[in-house]
Amino acid sequence: MTKKKLAMIMEWLRPVGIGFAIFFAHYFGRDAISYFHILGPFVVMIMSGTVALESLILGEVASDKIGYAPNRAYQIQSGLANAATAMTALLVYFMDWGRYADATIVTVMLLFFTFSAANHAATAIMERNMKPVNLLRPAMTLLLIGFLLPAMIKALTQ
Repeated sequence: MTKKKLAMIMEWLRPVGIGFAIFFAHYFGRDAISYFHILGPFVVMIMSGTVALESLILGEVASDKIGYAPNRAYQIQSGLANAATAMTALLVYFMDWGRYADATIVTVMLLFFTFSAANHAATAIMERNMKPVNLLRPAMTLLLIGFLLPAMIKALTQ
């Protein structure tokens, strides 16, 4: 399998994985807290984990897909930060550190993707980077916030 094909699979793995996370959260979640305990950390593992894999393994192909110049040093650093976030979500889930830990790791991920979305929007405007993947990042971030934030607020207020 080529790196380009693997990069495209990563793009589809995110929404499919999130779909499964939503299904399992609905299926196994008994209340708002248990629902969010499944949904939150698993979405973080999926999103941050796939971004980490892209950054660490698919470097140049991932840069080209978005319309960025490849910078391996930055990509490796960013990939390791995302890997740390994904692995922390795994710990939060399996060690059952509670709803505040769930909310914290989801907040970290959402902040990273919000800042990243702002960067993608800026490159679209200032550098005329009109690649579809670059343009979709801000919209997808808004969708991610739109379905995670209500679940998080509900879990924290229960």
